Amino acid sequence: MRELSVLHAAREHPTRDCLVVEGRVWSYAEVADRVRQAIAILRHRRLRVGDRVALSPSVDLDSIIWLFALFELGCPVVLLHPRLTDGERGTILDETHPVYVIDEPVPRDAVVEVSDLEPVPPERCLAVVYTSGTRGAPRGAILSRRAFVASHDAHAANLGWTPNDRWLLSMPPAHVGGLSILTRSLIARRCVVLSPGPFDAAQVIEALDVHEVTLLSVVPTMLRRLAAFDEPLWKPAAALRAVLVGGASFPETLRREAHDRGIPVLGTYGCTEACSQVTTQRPDQAGQPGSGAPLKGVKLRIDDGEIQVSGPMLMDGYVGKDDDDSTWTADRWLRTGDAGELRADGQLVVKGRIDDMIVTGGENVAPREVEAILESTAGVTAACVFSLPHDEWGEEVVAGIVVDQSAFDRAALGQRLAAALASYKRPKRIRILSSLPLDRSGKIDRSRVKELCQDALKPI
Repeated sequence: MRELSVLHAAREHPTRDCLVVEGRVWSYAEVADRVRQAIAILRHRRLRVGDRVALSPSVDLDSIIWLFALFELGCPVVLLHPRLTDGERGTILDETHPVYVIDEPVPRDAVVEVSDLEPVPPERCLAVVYTSGTRGAPRGAILSRRAFVASHDAHAANLGWTPNDRWLLSMPPAHVGGLSILTRSLIARRCVVLSPGPFDAAQVIEALDVHEVTLLSVVPTMLRRLAAFDEPLWKPAAALRAVLVGGASFPETLRREAHDRGIPVLGTYGCTEACSQVTTQRPDQAGQPGSGAPLKGVKLRIDDGEIQVSGPMLMDGYVGKDDDDSTWTADRWLRTGDAGELRADGQLVVKGRIDDMIVTGGENVAPREVEAILESTAGVTAACVFSLPHDEWGEEVVAGIVVDQSAFDRAALGQRLAAALASYKRPKRIRILSSLPLDRSGKIDRSRVKELCQDALKPI
């Protein structure tokens, strides 16, 4: 497919900016030259269209060159998160059976010519991307080239592209959010600015300003660090037109704090199985509550409280898994496992995971609803609500919270909960933590929070 070909892009726009790496701007022609070198190596390995190849990509030039080379050859890339343990990595390799694992830099040899590349049909797999494991063990979503193009088209219909767009990549391409930044920008022939290493607010802010970044994708934890940046005079540069926030629950207090600082935050909801975005707010909704309306081509419905999705950006299935009714409905809609509702204005409100729902005394409690109240209380900066077994009620609502001690008052918290929540929804015990542990996708690791809190909870 021409859309996902950097070689075609280089012929169309050879001098256009493609990547910014450590301050150095690479044109499409220069990137294409490096991709040809990578293709030569892969051809030497006798790889053919359809052969799976494993790669553990970081936010660096070589990783992106390898990805682009695999796109050209039609070899599905099995993405290994850089932070996987040897055991986790081995499990994925055993499940996907790649014919080759890339663990070498791209050669710096003389530029080579590449010819006779086979056309790659759009229905072919582009990547196998593993989920974060919110349904149990991580599963490998098989995502086609056509699905990534549909995802690009949905994004473009909502935000559009400007001639000078630059998207900052600050999350590994092994994550569907990071990979989608690369695929969308490649399809649109736009530029990606790399921000390598662990997320650092000062480094990201410098990149935003110096490289005139227009688009940024973050999870709430990253946004919190940007909003709390200790330079009180810092404001986003005028070029920055959208900061897409997804991947985890988005506290309204954080949304307001970021918006007040001039950060153009847009709520978004998506999942690995749908090539990232499913809903996203429009630019004129920046700072407003919600996760936006379904994007172009997306069908979304709420069935018994669960968000279900249909559209051309959906995966073909999971590696090594038969289709079952826990993944697909009878009419082939994806069951996301997320709880939500559609507001009258068409925006989606995400309420958390269906399987996180707490049942206490026969009443359902959505953790996200309780977390929103906790996080809107003075002095509480983050919250995770979960349950523990209870002899009488079946489950007891409890919470781990992070606080600013200078502003936190336990009695005031109790009063706030009593005023805002029915008695069965209120956490009966809490533990104050220094931070909430996160998984590799930047989502709160509820099981780890439960472990940290279990023996040290105190009544409110």
